This record gives sequence, structure tokens and C-alpha cells, in this order.
Amino acid sequence: AGLPPVVTRITNVTATGFDLRIDRADELTDPVSIDVSIVAVDEGVYTQAADGVTMEAVKYTSTITAYGAKNWTAESRSYQNSYTTPVVIGQVMSSNDANWSTFWSMGATRQDAVDAANLNVGKHVGQDKNKTRADEVVGYIVIEAGNGTVNGVAYEAGLGAATVQCFGDSATPYSYSLSGSLATVSTAAVSQSGMNGNDGAWAVLSGIPHVTTTSLNLHVAEDEFKDSRQRHSAERVAYIVFE
Repeated sequence: AGLPPVVTRITNVTATGFDLRIDRADELTDPVSIDVSIVAVDEGVYTQAADGVTMEAVKYTSTITAYGAKNWTAESRSYQNSYTTPVVIGQVMSSNDANWSTFWSMGATRQDAVDAANLNVGKHVGQDKNKTRADEVVGYIVIEAGNGTVNGVAYEAGLGAATVQCFGDSATPYSYSLSGSLATVSTAAVSQSGMNGNDGAWAVLSGIPHVTTTSLNLHVAEDEFKDSRQRHSAERVAYIVFE
């Protein structure tokens, strides 16, 4: 709250690091500083038998761009594992276009979250007047909902209910309950799944603290190219929290 809407942008991704910046999603250019939470996973397919976790990390080139109010399209992808309740976290991983875009995912329709049979992912530009974007690399992680351990680090993953709205709907963050099974919390990654609001939004960690062992605090944010009201329909957010 009190900050302009921003999205994370990364480029120059290698095995040892990447460049990161935030882009404003309004019509101003003054610099903004904000804390960013980072989760990095080696690309590939992980199984319970070999790795102790059902997960996949994928990169592909996104050639379409979704935008409000009604052009909510995404690219169909196939799971490489089988999931009961897939949790999908993603990021636009290149900066081929100078203009911003942000990750989103959907299920069978744009209002639906991803499910065991429907995985559609891509990038969107909300209500930006400039709706055209260059092709960008999109990366996403799919992990089975629940608790587990990756390389000795405990995690909790889930897909929350459609209860998370904008800063203009409530200055107080919206909360998801966590199981309390993690002894501590260090970082979290979140992505909106489905798009109930026509204008477009993306999930952000919110509040101090934004995560504890028993709760995850969130808002969704809208761009401010058409208006600055920051009000939005309730959305579902996917999350991974690490010990």
C-alpha cells in the first residue's frame, strides 16, 4: 500500500544468476525500491521416487499476450508429471520487450484456476493501452499441493480460495491459513491462478510480516494505465512457502 503497482522482471538467466529489476505498471517513471522474494529451481522433472517431490520446472517461449477486458488467452501446456492439486508459480524470464508484462495461469476457462487436467500459462499486460509485446521466455514451476522437503528444505505449497482482492478493496492484507508444520519461514513465491476480474491483476506478498508459519498475507495488484482505483474481483493465489 502506498506504492505504485510494480512487476518483477528478470533477464540474462544463467546457471549462476540473473538480472532483476522492477517495472512500474502505471504511466510514471520515478524509481521505486521494494523487497523481492526469490525462488530458483533447476529446470527439469522431479519425482517422488527419485527426488522426494512431485514437481517440474519448465521454460518456453510465449508468443501471445493476454489483456483486459476480454482477451484472456494463454498457451496450453502439458504436465510432465501427474498431479492431484497442481500449484503453479511463474515468471516472465526475459526482457525482449522494453514494456512490462507479468505471468498468469488458468484452467479450462479464464476464471478457473489450473487443475489436474488443464494447464494454460502465459503473460498479460492488464489494461495497458499498448497491448503488443515481443515474444518472451516464460518459466513456471508446478508442484503438488501439500508439505514436503526439497534438498533438505521443508516447504508448504497450496492453491488458495478466491478471496484475495486489491489494495483499494482493503488496506489490510488478505490471509491464507498455513498448516503450521514449518518450524520457521524464510521466503515465499506467489502467482495468481485464473482471472475473475476483467481488468487483469497479479498476486503480491503484502504486510509485515507477509508470511508466518500459520498465515500468508496477500493482495492482488492492478496496473494503473486506465485508472488508479486498485479495486478488483476476488482471485485465487497459488503459493510455495519455504522453511
